[in-house]
Amino acid sequence: MNTRPLMFFGTTNLDLCFNVERLPTPGESLMGGLTRYPGGKGANQAVAAARLGLKPHFYTRLGDDDVGRSLLQSLREAGVCTEAIGIARGEVSGSALVMVGDDGSNMIVIDPGANLNVTADMVQSAAEFIEPDAIVVAEMGLPISALNRLFEMKADKGFELIFKPAPVRPGLSPAAWASVDFVTPNQTEAFELTGIEVTDFDSAVHAAVRLLDLGPAAALITLGAKGAYYADAKRSFALPAFPVKVVDTTAAGDAFNGAFAASLAQGLPLRDAVKRALAVAALCVTRRGAQSSMPTAGAVDEFLKSQTILELE
Repeated sequence: MNTRPLMFFGTTNLDLCFNVERLPTPGESLMGGLTRYPGGKGANQAVAAARLGLKPHFYTRLGDDDVGRSLLQSLREAGVCTEAIGIARGEVSGSALVMVGDDGSNMIVIDPGANLNVTADMVQSAAEFIEPDAIVVAEMGLPISALNRLFEMKADKGFELIFKPAPVRPGLSPAAWASVDFVTPNQTEAFELTGIEVTDFDSAVHAAVRLLDLGPAAALITLGAKGAYYADAKRSFALPAFPVKVVDTTAAGDAFNGAFAASLAQGLPLRDAVKRALAVAALCVTRRGAQSSMPTAGAVDEFLKSQTILELE
């Protein structure tokens, strides 16, 4: 099976994770345990793909500090190709404060650090690592000017574009939106982009129509424990999530997105790619941390096999 090249553009952070019994209310103090994990939406997605057996390139920007060196080493150990990564002299690496309740819910605050200063020219330089017939995956944590430049290069480079619009921000040009092949928001992001509250598959149908009006060729909305809904101009379908015991939902969307891109790169049909991405996200939420929670291809195959057996029974 021929695998298409894959490249991710996005952020990398050190996650400072506090595990607490429940999320605090404003003004409340709680006791919790602190663990440090490598994270960042772009990095998490690239690691998800690497754990599934691909060798994705990744562009991000790290500070020249101990945190940046540790994050870079973690990416390399996961199997991510790091030649395109920029090192920002005199800047600090990004970090995130993550609180995770016993029910798996989370609250996240991000200090972007070196991620904040990615320029359009930096992204254009990194684009030399985009190979012919590649799938490119981007998330909205990078500056909008840099994303607009990346999306503008699609016509010349000829890549397929997957866009995770998180965190949602204004400023992406109409031309940039029109260059997106798959936009992959979760329920909250879909609401922020469309004004339609997504609570089930019926409301996802309406939100997908509004998303397609923005310009993308296809919309793929994740609905947490309910599953995912896909729509383009010709077809649509909904797939349920796999039931699992949730421990930490922090990187579920990143796991889904990275796995969806990897599955398309490996030549899986669209519906099968979405199903596999749901399986990767399901396994991800049963483990703590971001990159550390991404499952291997073997684990995913065993999980899908067990689910098939259950369906037959």
